[in-house]
Amino acid sequence: MTDKLPKLKNTSWIILLIIVFFLSLSMFFFIKDFSGVRRTFVFHSTEGGNLKIENRFEPVFPAQGKVRNYIDELLLGPISEHCKPVFEKGTKVDYMILEGSKLTVNLSKELLTADAFSTDFKSQIELFKLNIKKNFHGIKNIEIYIDKKIPFESISEKNLTDSNS
Repeated sequence: MTDKLPKLKNTSWIILLIIVFFLSLSMFFFIKDFSGVRRTFVFHSTEGGNLKIENRFEPVFPAQGKVRNYIDELLLGPISEHCKPVFEKGTKVDYMILEGSKLTVNLSKELLTADAFSTDFKSQIELFKLNIKKNFHGIKNIEIYIDKKIPFESISEKNLTDSNS
């Protein structure tokens, strides 16, 4: 039965080894030079209310996790001077919990500066959520807390109970 299979000559083995060597070498250089995962960041423009898009490459396996790394990069702000940061400088994540398709983010109280109330705060929150949903399609529900408090739900509920009275 083994007589039916053709035997490889020594030169065929050498050629096969050379091909395997070059394939392994090319895979090594591809993985070594791989710059990461491309992520999209959306910011408001400084010249009007238009939205600007930035693309950045992030590590494939960051130490703090993909979503947390992305949120930290988003809070650092844009690279371009023609864009405004999503939130005030100094805003950071106090904690973040990802359970299935639900993301809970608690942002620091540095977000609540005097300048934060002069801008359209609700659009900043929506832009923050848009950025996350655009890059992580598995996340369907995002809850944002600021200094462990819900920014809009408590205000909306109070207004509803006052108007029903």
